[in-house]
Formats: sequence, C-alpha cells, structure tokens
Amino acid sequence: MKIAVFDVSHWHFPLYIAALKDPGIEIIGISDSASFAGARFSDLLNCKLYGSDDELMSQDFDFALVFSRHSDMAALAERLIAKGKPFLIEKPCGVNLEEVRRIRKLSEKHGVFVSVPFIMRVSDLADRLSPAAGFTPDGFQHLTFRFIVGSVARYERNGCAWMLDKAFAGGGSMLNVGVHFIDLISNLTQSPITQVSGQVQIYRPDVTVDEQAVFTCRNGAGQIGVIETGYLYPSTAEDQRDFAFSLSHRQSYIRGYADQFYAKSREHERAYATTIAYNTDEYYPVLLRRSWADFIDGRPPVAGLLEAEHALAVVEAGYRSAANGGTPEQVEPTS
Repeated sequence: MKIAVFDVSHWHFPLYIAALKDPGIEIIGISDSASFAGARFSDLLNCKLYGSDDELMSQDFDFALVFSRHSDMAALAERLIAKGKPFLIEKPCGVNLEEVRRIRKLSEKHGVFVSVPFIMRVSDLADRLSPAAGFTPDGFQHLTFRFIVGSVARYERNGCAWMLDKAFAGGGSMLNVGVHFIDLISNLTQSPITQVSGQVQIYRPDVTVDEQAVFTCRNGAGQIGVIETGYLYPSTAEDQRDFAFSLSHRQSYIRGYADQFYAKSREHERAYATTIAYNTDEYYPVLLRRSWADFIDGRPPVAGLLEAEHALAVVEAGYRSAANGGTPEQVEPTS
C-alpha cells in the first residue's frame, strides 16, 4: 500500500512510525508545512520530502495520513475526499464543529473512508470495560477520567507553538486530549453526551487555549461523566502524564491509576487488582493497522468523522458553558 503523510512535524506522527515500517507499506512521500522535522523523518523513513502539501497531493498514493494544524485540517481533508482518497486524520479534524461537520457530510456523500484515531477504543482498558467483560452499556452510573499531560512548553519545543493559539488550535487541553474520553464515555454507554457544564483555566498570559478544563457531562440515558484535562504535568520521557479514573457500574466499582486496575464486585463485595498498560501512545500503530485492515476489507472505521463531530460538539458546548460561568449547555446533536 502506498502511503502519503501530510505535515510530519505534528507531535503524534512519531507514534505511527512502527506501523509505517510494516511489510507491504511504502511511504511515497511526506510533507512538512512547519519546516521543522521533515528532513529528519525523510532520512529515517527513506522517502522523499515534498516542498508542499500541493506537491504531495499530486502524487500517486493509496492512503493518506493527515497531521496538519487544526486550522488547516478541514481544507486538506476536503481535497483528499474530492480525489476519492481514503485517509486517517488526527483529531480534532478541524478548528471547529462547522468544519468537521462539513467534511463528515462530504465523506459520506462521496463514500470516502476516513478514520479518526480515538485510540482508547482499541485499548486494554476498553476491553476490560466492554460488554464481553460483563459491563453492559446501561449499567454505568458514573464515569470519571483525569488526564493531565505535559505543559504547553512541550509544543513549543516540538515545533508546534500554534497549539497555544486558539485561532490555529481551536481549543486547548479538552479539545486536544479530552476528546478521547468524550468518545470513550459515549462508546462505553452507547449513548451520546447531550449536556455539559464546563470550567476552564489559562495560566500563561501569552496562551489563548485552556491549560486546564473540567467538564461534567450527562448523556442521553442520564448517565453522568466527569472529564478533567490539563497541560500541567511535569512530563518526562519515562513519566509523561497523570492518568486516573473511577467508574461506578451496577456490576462493580473500578479504579485505576499508574498501572493499576482495581475492581470491587457489588454482588460478592470482593475486590481484585491487576496491572494494565495505560500508555496510550502504544495504541496509535494499533489503530492505524486496524484502519488499513478495515479499509481493505470494506468495513467502516473503528471511529470516524461522525464520532469526531460529536466530540467537537461536546467540547464547544463545554466551552460555551465555561464562558457563562459553568451554566449547563445543550450539545448540538449530529445530523
């Protein structure tokens, strides 16, 4: 399969490299609008670095990966859809809900396969919380997730300073990492989030996106979830983030932190603990390989633009709520 990769300076691109080295995968070229990491990845992957997205778009390829600035994603996605090229596009897929809805409708109209890496769907945690493990969607009573990643300075170090400017990024920690848990809550409960109360905080005077956010969400089934995100953790290579969760289900109560998974049964009041891998970085090549397999076999993606549209609708409702002092806001439904 011939692969084109657009804008490799995105900080997530290195997480996909293991899959891009699979047998049968040929990277026909990459682009780098940021002019930051393109030459390095061109050497690493032994492929051509094109001078622009336009040059790469004119080449012959079977599947594309899109890692552009959020403000550039939708336009690039529209061009790929017009060419009938399947692709994976990093979340949030656009700078706002309107853009994501537009490309979702275009992809459906033209029948183009589009995968969005909501990687929690292919995680060990999702498996342990699935109906196959006894966790029926209607049994969840409360779901809380905390995901605090490294400071905004890491984006500056990685050549992605645009992530600190709302005009180019669309939002901050909730839009960037919180969407994974918006999607996870919706997927576990099989019910879309319909109402949000939000609070956000910015600490650096030159940053215009949320460095901290807390959303309290209610879905269509009445289940409640709380998502806390932030760019606040003193991140290092071996210790990148603070990830913790607690879930109440009719079957069990579950807690997790570091590499621990603790569940206590309601029926027998017995608890067990085990270890589990929560390093979310490991799931990007898993999801990319799954996307290729789904495309080849004619299946829909494990997550796509419809799920991205819902996540953006939740984020924008939460941001509206925060601007109004936390007053609950209704989530615009997908249509």
